[in-house]
Amino acid sequence: MKKPADLIYGVDERPPLLDSVVVALQHVIVIAVNLIYPLLLARQAGLSGDATAAMLRIGMVALAAGVLLQAIPRGPVGCHYLAPAVYASPFLAPGFLAIEVGGMPLFWGMTITAGLAMLVFASIWGRLRTFIPPESAGLVVFLVGATIGVAALRLLHRPDGTVGTADSLVTLIALAVMITLNVWGKGRLRLFSILVGLVCGYIVAAVTGLLEVEQFRAIANQPVISMPSIDHMAWSFDVRLVIPFAVTALATAMVTTAIVATCQRITDAEWVRPDMRSIVSGIRGDGVSTVIGGLLCSFGLAIGPANAGLVAATGVASRVVAYTIAALLALAGIVPAFAGLLTVMPAPVMAAGLLFPAAFIMINGVQVISSRVLDTRRTVVIGAGILTFLLVAMFPRTFAGAPDWLQSIVGSPLVLATIVALSLNLVFRIGIKRSVAMQIAPEAFQPETVEQFVERHAGGWGARRDVVARVKFALLQAVEAVVDLSDRKHPIDLTMSYDEFDIGTTLTYRGEPMELPDFPPSKDEIMEVGGDRLLAGFLVRRQADKAHVTCKDGLCVLNLHFRQ
Repeated sequence: MKKPADLIYGVDERPPLLDSVVVALQHVIVIAVNLIYPLLLARQAGLSGDATAAMLRIGMVALAAGVLLQAIPRGPVGCHYLAPAVYASPFLAPGFLAIEVGGMPLFWGMTITAGLAMLVFASIWGRLRTFIPPESAGLVVFLVGATIGVAALRLLHRPDGTVGTADSLVTLIALAVMITLNVWGKGRLRLFSILVGLVCGYIVAAVTGLLEVEQFRAIANQPVISMPSIDHMAWSFDVRLVIPFAVTALATAMVTTAIVATCQRITDAEWVRPDMRSIVSGIRGDGVSTVIGGLLCSFGLAIGPANAGLVAATGVASRVVAYTIAALLALAGIVPAFAGLLTVMPAPVMAAGLLFPAAFIMINGVQVISSRVLDTRRTVVIGAGILTFLLVAMFPRTFAGAPDWLQSIVGSPLVLATIVALSLNLVFRIGIKRSVAMQIAPEAFQPETVEQFVERHAGGWGARRDVVARVKFALLQAVEAVVDLSDRKHPIDLTMSYDEFDIGTTLTYRGEPMELPDFPPSKDEIMEVGGDRLLAGFLVRRQADKAHVTCKDGLCVLNLHFRQ
């Protein structure tokens, strides 16, 4: 793993205590934004104010556990990155369904079921990787960012679709501070950009009257330390809700796959493809965290996409920060004023805190998508996913007539768009050949035919653009050399195969074996007869990850392997 130039602290580095605390506080504030999800469910279920406060405070313990589980340096649980857990938005739709059937106890019980389902999915996720190509993962990353952005804009708008002048002022000032410090700030100014922006948002909200003095007085009058009540805790189960919550678990696992891939990309300058071991461990960590959230009567947990964006925005990816985040969350659980200060965050300030990292997440998704060669199939998959997302986001009642058990799928823009994209990807696999071949006539060799052959099939496979360029260059060098070495009476057979990750090529011909030197030939060697073939052989070996040639009874086989 190589630390990117735009990261200030890498995964294994230890930032100073002050930096760690301030960055952790920014993560806690971003985590606090998702408190809106259990608050909405509690309001819908008619939970009392004291019970709601107790639920939120106990939930801080579940969040702290989720943060620590993901940051474990090694082992089968956790993605091993700074990837704080938050209350996961996919649980909101099935939550409303559970409340209608059996209230909050049923939601908490089914949350445990969803956590167990995630553990089951984690056990087979590695086998499903061929059905989740990188560009689809990039699409999900993009849609996660779009989901956060849409949620932020909805917070900012009134029910009639208008935006208040004071609300706009607060959001614009907070965003302006964040952007200014992040773009032009240096050192700690960049580290603290989001926190400073949120503080400015609080101040402007207080000046404009969006925050009232009574709210601060109510917080100040609470005891310094107290343990939350557990009187509200209860659980129940309903077999009819197993499918909605299992689908929610599947959708959460898909989102986690994309977010962990984003974490890998953010923290490793040499990243080329998702590490499935880290992804599977991350899904397993989400499963355990969600079970804990259900047992503590809180909410479903998953790695926070906005927090991944915050890592990119601040440049701090150190796992050490996770311990500080967990400590602050645990503190919030026993200090009522701490949690109270987060819960009174004005909607415009929340909107600014969501919009800023959403931009980073969306661009990360675009980068993953654009790193692949996109043929018609993959273009349709990505386009259909985005259009499905826009359909449900803009017209939420499009599928209002769908059965209740489907509402958790069709009611969520992210979940439905993800399922549509992955389903189309599965369908479009039909007709894609994993091994293709062509014959080359030595006496009539034309380089452009090899280039077109590679581009046409690599596009169908969704190979990375830089890998395709390497394959084309190496094959052109190899074929030109083989043409000189071959018996021109027989054609040269070119075979290219793809196993979802790597590209392999084979040139079979009759003639002399091609030399593949480990070191470049000297100028004198190049000027000698056959020197051009020596140079070509060196270039081929340098471009391919593996290259070897065998020859028996005049039949030579040149094998090249390219890793993605």
